Amino acid sequence: KDEIITIARNYLRDFPKFFQLSFSPNGRTVELGKPNVDPTSLWVAYIPTADPASVAVLPSTAYALDDRNGLLRLASLPAGSPVMVEGYYYEWLLPADLSFYADMAIDLNTHNLHINLADMAPAVVDVIGIHALIQALWGLISEYSRDIDVITSESVHIIASQRYRMVSSLLETWTAEYNKRAQALNI
Repeated sequence: KDEIITIARNYLRDFPKFFQLSFSPNGRTVELGKPNVDPTSLWVAYIPTADPASVAVLPSTAYALDDRNGLLRLASLPAGSPVMVEGYYYEWLLPADLSFYADMAIDLNTHNLHINLADMAPAVVDVIGIHALIQALWGLISEYSRDIDVITSESVHIIASQRYRMVSSLLETWTAEYNKRAQALNI
């Protein structure tokens, strides 16, 4: 399954991007400014006011992460302690999302095959990876279909539907490629 996820992520070009943030909390919830934060990469620490030369790393039990929306909720910190956050985020899909779509593609492509995924030819695995990408694009289209264009009386145009059209075009391209390769392999 990891190979399918890697193929889909490589074709999608949605690689992890590093971010870091330092702030003095004004409450318990902090917006990280990045959606789709990888929870496995998150590092959260604070600088104790008693010893400003040191850094105290917070255990994952000391905060809650809303990974999809990029929100961090701190349990408690000493007053006035600056916080540092580092990690990786994805532009489009969290690893858990891509894993879900990979499972779906594997099920749809192997339900009538009597071969284990590990024993399949690389060309077949590649086709299944493309199908995982297609499933992920369908998910993005569902999300982006709710974006609406805004035109103000001051002639300011915010074309939010452009993401939908872009992903729709990608979906058409990858669906055609999937169909061509799947037919060539008779799967």
